[in-house]
Amino acid sequence: MATTHHVADVLAQHLSNYKKVHALTYQQQRVCQHIQDCRTVKLGAQQWQCDSCEHNKTVYCACRDRHCPQCQGHVSEQWSEQQSKDVINAPYFHLVFTLPHELNGLARQYPREIYSCLFHAVWQTLSQFAQRKKQLQGTLGMTAVLHTWGQSLAQHIHLHCLIPGGVLTSSGEWHGVKKPYLFAVKALATVFRAKMLAAIRAHKLTIPQSELLIKKSWCVHSKVNLTDPKTVLKYLGRYTRKGMLHEGRLKQVTKESVTFSYKDYRDSKIKRMTLTGIEFIRRYLLHVLPSGFMRIRHYGFLASACRAKKRKNEINKQ
Repeated sequence: MATTHHVADVLAQHLSNYKKVHALTYQQQRVCQHIQDCRTVKLGAQQWQCDSCEHNKTVYCACRDRHCPQCQGHVSEQWSEQQSKDVINAPYFHLVFTLPHELNGLARQYPREIYSCLFHAVWQTLSQFAQRKKQLQGTLGMTAVLHTWGQSLAQHIHLHCLIPGGVLTSSGEWHGVKKPYLFAVKALATVFRAKMLAAIRAHKLTIPQSELLIKKSWCVHSKVNLTDPKTVLKYLGRYTRKGMLHEGRLKQVTKESVTFSYKDYRDSKIKRMTLTGIEFIRRYLLHVLPSGFMRIRHYGFLASACRAKKRKNEINKQ
């Protein structure tokens, strides 16, 4: 049987050395402590007993930190079940808006501001396109999920957007999209770039390499459309509660290094990467979110205030 490795093992072996060369924010300190304490006697335990055979089992309490890899899977299942009542019987479009890496440094300095700008810019971009499209003329719905990582745990800030294929008018009528795509991605990328840079300026932040960013083509990617509500739910669970690293990817933890698997999207092959323990922790902590920051947000007719109204109007494919 393969040995199971945990991020807590990495922290136990390498965190003390990491602290000698890197300063931890208060939030990063809390996350590290939670991961190390998760499912240990430090958080307490419950005694479970079978009513039939009276077998006893000690179950240690979980930390429930959203950055803890041991706590993500169960939360994902629960969240997907809660969202099932809001899935619409219509095609869904999956768009991914990616920030240029030139903004990574600014995001490390001002994560709350930059991530908030990203949500705002994406929603403003999509809303503008929906209003301009003659056959729509209504309010879109969107579930947006922030990811800040790539497969190698490097900083790769992007927003996954699941969008029902249509709009809801002020009178409650559903206008569906009849084309196999929602909006042209090149046009989306151009408007997204302008709105993101404007949002950053509105926060009075200095944009690094601004001339380059204005001229550079930004990336908006359109993924395969989703037509089955069950598939939509699967995607929601996968992208909304997925952490930066499933512990099944950890292959070896030693006193010197950490080896983990990753998917190389250039050739779609699964490969292995070995980092020093200090570098692994540095990359992992890049993705600790500001306290209380909402990385999953619902917009338009999927926003909380609109959901009750939306449920009263059965929306079907057109």
